[in-house]
Amino acid sequence: MKAPGLSLLACLLAAWSTTAGSGLTQDRATMPVRGSKNNAIRPLQRGHAWVRQHPFTLMGLVRNYPRPFDEPLYRRAGFTSLLAWEPSSYDELIPKVAAAKMPFHIHLEHWGGDKVNRKGVTEDILSTAISKIDSPKNRAYIDRLTKHPECLGFLANDEAVNPFYLRYTRQLLQWLRRRHPDKLAFGNAHPDPWNGGYDRYIDEFAAIVEPDVLMTDVYPLSVPDGLAYNYFGILSDIRKTALAHGMPYWMIIQSFHSTGAFDRRLPSESDIRFQIFVPLAMGYTGIIFFTYDVAYETGLIDKNGKPTRLHPDVARANREALHLGKALRFLTSTSFGCVAGTHIKDGQTVRNPNRRSTRALDLTAQPVREVIIESPGERKDALIGFFRDDQGGRYFMVTNLWQNAGATAPERAVPVSIRMAPEVKSLHRLDRVTGEVERIKIKDRTVRITLPGGTGDLFKIDDGKFPGLQN
Repeated sequence: MKAPGLSLLACLLAAWSTTAGSGLTQDRATMPVRGSKNNAIRPLQRGHAWVRQHPFTLMGLVRNYPRPFDEPLYRRAGFTSLLAWEPSSYDELIPKVAAAKMPFHIHLEHWGGDKVNRKGVTEDILSTAISKIDSPKNRAYIDRLTKHPECLGFLANDEAVNPFYLRYTRQLLQWLRRRHPDKLAFGNAHPDPWNGGYDRYIDEFAAIVEPDVLMTDVYPLSVPDGLAYNYFGILSDIRKTALAHGMPYWMIIQSFHSTGAFDRRLPSESDIRFQIFVPLAMGYTGIIFFTYDVAYETGLIDKNGKPTRLHPDVARANREALHLGKALRFLTSTSFGCVAGTHIKDGQTVRNPNRRSTRALDLTAQPVREVIIESPGERKDALIGFFRDDQGGRYFMVTNLWQNAGATAPERAVPVSIRMAPEVKSLHRLDRVTGEVERIKIKDRTVRITLPGGTGDLFKIDDGKFPGLQN
């Protein structure tokens, strides 16, 4: 859908905006303003404060099909919360989830859409629709959901594109914050909204809607194999825009199998890990699985409610991601880049191309000077991401990009050598399996590790004081 004139709307909204109080406990930690010459600091945006005050977000999108919902089976997949999606299921699903003490978010579907998400909308129509947000019916609906202390927040108007709908959604989120200032209020941007530049759409989505968290959905795993050409481009645009607007950023990933015109494969173990650990290396602080249950053919469970082969793979990966996520909530991504491996062609060793929409980083001023994939092969590449904490502590994460349909994580493991800068004398790793901090031996300025397919490790330069491990 074409969405013209957004830049003008963004300018107008800057004048029209009213600020809603956050209601969240303000985290006293501050973060550097990107690009500031004097490294000035600013208070954390309410979304960052929320992220730091809650467990790392790993949640499945639940449609409540098939019924009944099996909460213990859901919990065994390693999720820290749940995204309830179908409003028609809430009367049955929400009391059961709340009784089990499972934190949840609520999807507010098409609020105002029949009035403003269509052609021919005028300013008068928009103003009238906005004036009706604060109605007794809407207040009662939201209060009925938030009476459960397990309710964490609301995702409103999924994949909004129409500029009038973006403006309506902005006011809806502000109304939610005023009524329930402790709840997260956010939206989900469209992954492919119109023929203009995606970075422009995402920037204006963030500027107009002002969600507490910026996010989108990407389902990159087609049949029979391969990865969507725009995967890294979309993840990069979300990251860049969120950092510029001071927002945390999350990603909805593919955990389903579908057939027909929209054919997507059920991810392999290396596929699902790739979709989790690549965003982590880029600074994402939340992963949502579309879907936990059944939207098409299968998800983590099948149409009989039984776990598919993906369920145990997700459970193992989520446990590891949760360990790293404890610290990543408190870190800011500063840069990321592709580490291209090599392959043999006509008897010669040649370099793999960088993954599309990525580039190789200049490491001359970094604590890591070189990353080498020790085993040659096409698609045997890695992603490296660098981070800082609030006190200037330095971190990096290396993720193995080798994955394929039907391939387990051990089958796509690669040995990696990391050559450190001369001044680095001490290095620590947050063990993703145990959650413990371990000191890593540096020999001849080099560290050697093996990464399973699609999997990453997080390191800290100098001391081993990772933030968030006790929170």
